[in-house]
Amino acid sequence: MAPKVLLVDDDASFRKAVGDVLALEGYSVLQAPSGKAGILAVQKEMPELVILDLIMPGMKGLEVCQVLKQDAATARIPIIILTGNDKEGQDIACLDMGADDYLTKPVKSARLLAYARALLRRNAGEERAEPPAAVTVGALSLDYPRKLVKLGSKEYQHLTPKEFELLYFLAGRTPKPTERAEVYREVWGVEAPSEGALKTVEVHVRRIRLKLGWKSDQWLVSVSGRGYALIPPK
Repeated sequence: MAPKVLLVDDDASFRKAVGDVLALEGYSVLQAPSGKAGILAVQKEMPELVILDLIMPGMKGLEVCQVLKQDAATARIPIIILTGNDKEGQDIACLDMGADDYLTKPVKSARLLAYARALLRRNAGEERAEPPAAVTVGALSLDYPRKLVKLGSKEYQHLTPKEFELLYFLAGRTPKPTERAEVYREVWGVEAPSEGALKTVEVHVRRIRLKLGWKSDQWLVSVSGRGYALIPPK
């Protein structure tokens, strides 16, 4: 069955142009003209990928992204955000809100298709993967099936699946540092398609530290020129 891709954009001509490109690639294309309609379409159709415009009347793209990523039923659906306004720092805002990637309009068809294929492959790989066993590093324990983090006597269950997988991956390599590109390749399952994708790693690291109350030199440590490492404090 062809993967379902949902386009959420208030510009009908843009939806048609992008929809035709995706259809030629073999995808089943769904469309929504607004943010609210997009959320309803995702909840009803459960597409494999959402391509979402950032600036729309009414509910903005970031709000739509936040709603979808905070709902356990839709949190794992990858989202590519598109915008015609390449404002500085906007890509980080999109990634912080949970978007999987970010592209600036006008976007070349080949580039958009490459991003779509990468994210769809990643999710297909996640579905096939067998859950690995639990990992313990010092006082830190990671239960993969439950996505549970336990540090001493305290439990944390509010990491997103991808945040947990990043932490789990680094725990399995402790105390060896790993570069951003390798983290992305191993955790996301594909080569990073852009610098924005590598920024996604930085955003996830920042969120993990915030949620677990770690400083930058505690546990999840930045290693200059060598990426990140999970190192238990002495």
